[in-house]
Amino acid sequence: MLHKDLNKQVVMALRQSVLFAAMDERQFDQVLGFSDVVRKQADQMIFQQDMDLTHIYFVFDGAVKLVRGTIKGDEKIIEVVLSGRSFAEGVLFAGAPRYPVTSIALKDSVLVKVQAKPLLNLLRSSADLCINMLGHLSTRLHWMIRELDKQTLHNASFRVIDYFLSQVDEGVTEEFKLMLAVPKRDIASRLSIKPETFSRALKSLENKSLIAIKERKIILKNVSQLRTLLESEAL
Repeated sequence: MLHKDLNKQVVMALRQSVLFAAMDERQFDQVLGFSDVVRKQADQMIFQQDMDLTHIYFVFDGAVKLVRGTIKGDEKIIEVVLSGRSFAEGVLFAGAPRYPVTSIALKDSVLVKVQAKPLLNLLRSSADLCINMLGHLSTRLHWMIRELDKQTLHNASFRVIDYFLSQVDEGVTEEFKLMLAVPKRDIASRLSIKPETFSRALKSLENKSLIAIKERKIILKNVSQLRTLLESEAL
């Protein structure tokens, strides 16, 4: 059980998440009753593809990659889930009995795991809550469609800048310093490009004075300019 007094910051973050913000206090207290905080070390598996679905998860701190294995035995990153995001809820709402991906902590992470069956029962008790959850899933679906378009219609430089800008608040317009939360090879996999292609794209962007690179820190020289380049597909 997730005790409010012991995990106030975790509870607050969970309460503000898109998935649970629509709940009233009574409903949210019920969720806390069948939730737990878990800690995972870097490279530790959370669940494996085709395992029975038992929980959905919220990332309070850290990063988690969702991957699927290929016929050749390679690993394809479907999504990188950062702090403040949830995962596996779509599988639950779709009624699927098993996880379609494997989830692995990219670095030391603090997660909230929420029991799937009690959450589903709670949703069945409120039509309004279900409608709000559908809104959340619709947003995620449109996001995934946009991501698919980006990965099939645009070059590596476009994908890299789009990925960086997704981590910048809308109000930022000038220079922005960004710390890479996950290894470069995992970002490359997430963007469906090879690690060497990712490195070449970074070098090309740096040569154009659009970014500067200092180890794991990326400096976006002019955020407003980069957004304009994306919108005009000029990268």
